[in-house]
Amino acid sequence: MYLNYPYQPFYPYYYDYRQGLFQKILDCYQQKRWIRLTFRDGTTAEGFIRTYDPLRGVLINVPMQRYTISCEGVRLDSLQKAQNCIGKRSTLTLSNNISLTFTIEGVDQSQNIGGWVNINELMSVSGQVVDANCI
Repeated sequence: MYLNYPYQPFYPYYYDYRQGLFQKILDCYQQKRWIRLTFRDGTTAEGFIRTYDPLRGVLINVPMQRYTISCEGVRLDSLQKAQNCIGKRSTLTLSNNISLTFTIEGVDQSQNIGGWVNINELMSVSGQVVDANCI
């Protein structure tokens, strides 16, 4: 606290560890590298941030075979099924049952699914992320 400063906050300052996480995520995006997020329970998730739009969210690619991704109740386990869901809302579920809803933008020959994830959707799970690393 500052002794002679009349406008001192009445709450104690604490460091929000997410500031450091967001900086790491931004660094990976700027370096055009894949990112690995580690959750509190040890679960990891990998993706590649292609772009960011304040209105649409984050356009991210994820490996289709590594995660459970479903669209209209059907699990996406082939390029054909994924291509049929372009432009539709889908759900990516991690092994720890964390789910993210996104709109599929496209699929590449390496079986990476690209989709728009809303910022609010990302913020809802950000408290469970403990680390982020570029890979």
